[in-house]
Amino acid sequence: MKTCKFCQAEMADDARFCPACGKRWEEETEAAQAEDIPAAACEDAPMGEEAAQASAAPTEAAPAQEPAEAPSDAEAPADAGTPTEEKPAETEIKPGATPGKIALAAAAVVVLLAVLIALIVTGLKDGKETPAVTEPVGESVSTEATETTEPVQTEPPTVPADGNPDDVTCKGTYTVTDDQAIAARDTVVARMGDMELTNGDLQTYYWMEVHAFLAQYYAYASYFGLDAAQPLDTQLTMEQDMTWQQFFLNAALNNWQQIRAMAYEAEQEGLPISQEDQTQLEGLKQTLEDTAKGYELTLEELLARNMGAAATFDHYYAYQRDYCQGMAYYTAQVEKLVPTDQDLEAFFAQHESEYAQQNITKDSLLVDVRHILLQPESAAGDGTHTNEEWAACEKSAQAILDGWRKDGKGESGFAELANEHSVDAGSNTNGGLYENVYPGQMVEEFDAWCFDESRGPGDSGLVKTDFGYHIMYFVGSRPQWKVCAQSDWVNEKINAMLEDVAARHPMEVEYGKIVLGDTVQDD
Repeated sequence: MKTCKFCQAEMADDARFCPACGKRWEEETEAAQAEDIPAAACEDAPMGEEAAQASAAPTEAAPAQEPAEAPSDAEAPADAGTPTEEKPAETEIKPGATPGKIALAAAAVVVLLAVLIALIVTGLKDGKETPAVTEPVGESVSTEATETTEPVQTEPPTVPADGNPDDVTCKGTYTVTDDQAIAARDTVVARMGDMELTNGDLQTYYWMEVHAFLAQYYAYASYFGLDAAQPLDTQLTMEQDMTWQQFFLNAALNNWQQIRAMAYEAEQEGLPISQEDQTQLEGLKQTLEDTAKGYELTLEELLARNMGAAATFDHYYAYQRDYCQGMAYYTAQVEKLVPTDQDLEAFFAQHESEYAQQNITKDSLLVDVRHILLQPESAAGDGTHTNEEWAACEKSAQAILDGWRKDGKGESGFAELANEHSVDAGSNTNGGLYENVYPGQMVEEFDAWCFDESRGPGDSGLVKTDFGYHIMYFVGSRPQWKVCAQSDWVNEKINAMLEDVAARHPMEVEYGKIVLGDTVQDD
C-alpha cells in the first residue's frame, strides 16, 4: 500500500487514481515533487517573478470560515468518495520556486475577490482547543502499555545573531512577551511622509502575512524548509539570508507601504470605498464579537489568538479600512488597462520564445466544456467494477444524452442535467462547466475529446475514463496565446503602477524599534 500525496488516504501500489479524493497520482520522489508542481494554463508566463509581484495589490482579510485544525493540501470534495476528472490540484507555486520569488504572490492570494471581513481562528473547533497541526489519518494507536524508550536527543533550535540594523535582519528575533508587545504597541516603526505605522498596526499586517501564506501553501511548506510547528525566528528560508520571521516581516512592511500608499492616492482622488465594503466595515465589530461569542471568547481573546496580544480592534479595523480604500484606487487603475489586439500581438511577439518554452503558440487553444459524470455502481464495494457494471453505467449515460438531445434544450438544459446527475463535486453545482481548460490539464481521454481538431461548439458525446462515463458538451474555445498575453500584459502594467506608487511614497523603517507578539494557543 502507498499513501496518496494529496489526501493521505491509503491506496494500492499500482493505483493511478486515489480512491478517496480521485486525484490522478503518479509516484515521484519527494524531491521530484518539489521541483515539478503542476503549473496553470498561462503559468503567469512569461513574466516569472514580475508576475508574482503583480499580485501584490493589498492583501485582503482571510475569508470567513469555521475554524480549522490545519490547512489542507487539496480541497476535499463534498463527497470524499467522488472523484474529479482533473489532474492534481493546481497551485500558484512555479516549479523550482523559492520563497523570495513567491512572497508577494503568497500574500495576495485573494486579492481581487470581494473583501470578506473575518479572521482565521486557528486551533479551535466547537469552542474547544485542538492541536494546530494534526497527524495524517493512519493506523490506530494502541493504548496498551508498551516498553518505554529514551527520547531522541536533538539540538534545540537557535535564533541567529542580529544582522544589519538597516534592514529586516536587524534583530535575530523580534518576538517579545505579551507585556512587552503591549507596552510598545504605540511606538512608531515606519513612516511614509505624514503616514505612520505603529507596532500595534504591524501585528495585524505581520500575522495576516503568516496566515495567508500557510493557508495557501501549508502542504508545500516543507519544500521551502518551513516547519509550521516550530518558531519562525529559528528557521532560515531556503536562500539562507533571513529567517522566516524576517521574511514575513519584510512582506508585511511592504504590504503596509502598498496598502497605505494606495489608500492615500484614493483619498486624494476622492475615490470612495464601495458601498458593500463600507457596510462590512460598519458591521465588522459586531461580526467579530459574534464570532468570538460562538467560541466562548471575548473579542480581545479572539484577536490575541490570531494577531497577538498587542493587536486591538482599532488596529484591525484600520487595516481593513485602508485595504478597502486602497482597493478603490487599485480597481480604478486596473479598469483602465484594456489592451488592443495590436498591444497583444506585440507583447506575444516580444515574449514568443518564453511562451514557446511552455508549449504556448499561436495554434494553442483553451476550451470551455461541460460534462456530466456517472460512475458505475460497485457491488463488491471495494472500488472495482465488473464489465456488467460498466455496461450499465454506459447505458444510463447514453439515456441521459439521448433524452437531452431529444428535448432540444441546448446548453442550459445540459447544465440543469449536470447539476441533477453528475457526481463530479468539482462541477456539479455550476452546470458541469470547466472553463479555460488547457491541453494536458484533464485526464487523457477527456483531454483528447476536448482538443479533437474537429471539435466545435455544441458538440456532444460520451467519454469513458477511469472515473466513469462523461457525458460531454463542448461550449467553445479561444486562442490560449491571446488569453495568456492579455493576462501578462495587464500584470506588467500593474507592476509598473505599483512601482510608481511605491516610488512616490518611500518608506522609512526603524527596525530596531519593531517588536512582535506571539499568537495565543493556550488559555
